[in-house]
Amino acid sequence: MLLMVRTALAGGGITIGIEETFAPYLARGELVTLLDRFLPPFPGFFLYFPDRRNQPPKLRALIEHVRRFRKVG
Repeated sequence: MLLMVRTALAGGGITIGIEETFAPYLARGELVTLLDRFLPPFPGFFLYFPDRRNQPPKLRALIEHVRRFRKVG
């Protein structure tokens, strides 16, 4: 469990993050959302890389992983 989730569950304040991180706790009523009308929907991840030609292998792997995730999720 992430530190920010543990802290919020223990009453240590508020936190912000990706909805999927908090979904189980929200569903069980262990956490509540605040300021919903001020939070824009999360459209997904954006990757920026300056050069398409000389990509390091690790960057290429990340790009491919995100593409596969986008198709599945």
